[in-house]
Amino acid sequence: MKKILIAILLAIGLLAGSVTGAPLALAGTISKADDPTPNLTKAERKSITFDVWVNSPTAKHVKKVESHNNCKSTGGHGKYQGTWQVSAGFWKSYGGNKYASKASKATCQQQDLVAYKGWLARGWSPWPPAKNFKP
Repeated sequence: MKKILIAILLAIGLLAGSVTGAPLALAGTISKADDPTPNLTKAERKSITFDVWVNSPTAKHVKKVESHNNCKSTGGHGKYQGTWQVSAGFWKSYGGNKYASKASKATCQQQDLVAYKGWLARGWSPWPPAKNFKP
């Protein structure tokens, strides 16, 4: 029941614009040239909604390179987990432990939400493949 309630609340938050309360932005189809996520200040990142971010060309590229979009992926001899290949410290710091003990045990959407929180705080710096990606 708790998981169903969380899923409903997340869906409501996404439909309302963002789980973080950022302004509503229409995701639509974002072309590679229109990727709004690279090279933003922390303040500017707050204006990017979860939906826009997770569907951005950079996010899609990072997920593909890091794990081939595999939510159960484990790399670096178990040091990095999930779609985004995050460390245990990253997972804990950005609220992942409320979903599962490690990223690879959480749902794909839960992993995306934790990665988004990390991106809001740190930008693309935790993901080296984003550095040289040219949308």
